[in-house]
Amino acid sequence: MTAPLLDVVIAVHATTRPIGRAVSSILSDGVDDVRVTVVCHGVDVGEIAAAAGRPEGPTLRFVEYRDGIPSPAGPFNHGMRLAEGAYVAIMGSDDFADPGAVRAWSDYVRTQRPDVALMRLRRQNGPVLASPLTRVGRARALDAVRDRLFYRTAPLALIRRDLLSDPALLLTEGLRTGDDMAMSARLWADGARIDVMHEAPCYVIGSDAGDRITESRMTIGEQLRAVELLIEGDWWRGLPDRVRTSLAIKMLRVHVLDALLGRATTDAWTPEGRADLARIVDAIVRDAPRALVPLSRADHALIEVARHASADELVAAIARRRTAGRRETILPQQWWKAFDRESTLVRFLLYRVRRGGTERG
Repeated sequence: MTAPLLDVVIAVHATTRPIGRAVSSILSDGVDDVRVTVVCHGVDVGEIAAAAGRPEGPTLRFVEYRDGIPSPAGPFNHGMRLAEGAYVAIMGSDDFADPGAVRAWSDYVRTQRPDVALMRLRRQNGPVLASPLTRVGRARALDAVRDRLFYRTAPLALIRRDLLSDPALLLTEGLRTGDDMAMSARLWADGARIDVMHEAPCYVIGSDAGDRITESRMTIGEQLRAVELLIEGDWWRGLPDRVRTSLAIKMLRVHVLDALLGRATTDAWTPEGRADLARIVDAIVRDAPRALVPLSRADHALIEVARHASADELVAAIARRRTAGRRETILPQQWWKAFDRESTLVRFLLYRVRRGGTERG
């Protein structure tokens, strides 16, 4: 086979994963210029090939990768380095493509030639995800800020392979979680032409294969290490203010608040964990002071407490956030900021628009 148009890299770490479904979903569309590379992470190729139920051939290959690290970043990077196609995509072994998706994806990049083409996402047996919350009617040449791209942390997309020659545009290895954060942030912010394939069938996030290997319990430092690495670098400090603020809002709203709300008891808050949290939040707010402005009153209050509180104070603040009323969880401190692009109210309204069917997610 000559170099394909699209190389799809699937990382798998156990024969119990539904790898056969993932592979079949890519190859069953019968698209000639698509190839699948299955990277067998710490497991013999023969075992994974047998589990996949398909022999190697021009459109399917199995390669072995061993690094001893329970993270998909290493095998995904290995597969991307082996890619020869004009475009590269990654897929989890639990995931799969809807019928017709691969043909639609390949047709899109063949005719439109974007740098990055975002897939539509849905959860298995669930609705299409409204991610990213682009401007209504916008599908081509998306803007990182105006189209809220930073909320799309997972780089589930067809990416022009020559972009990935930059080592900074690979997954970050050695992390428990967040290995895709720096890669996606750079892709969205560094001037590539990014489209979203609104009309194509979906990439499906599987939910029937048990826990993923990155979901085991972590410390605060581990959970937010990807955030900390990103904000320590020169790239972060060199961003235009509007871009750095947009990324900071997303990190506070998604990563920091998730870390907080998932720890509602005092025994979850060690002195080290509270110090790690305060240091990371302080650094974000120092470099992007306007990031707190569009957050809801309840979110803003919890993040402020997290910068200095004892374990008991932190748990009390988390409880207040969990029981806050609609006004507190939607409106910002300054009411006139309620219609800011990044406000909770605007995001809520856009979600309602997408779910109402006026624009596909």
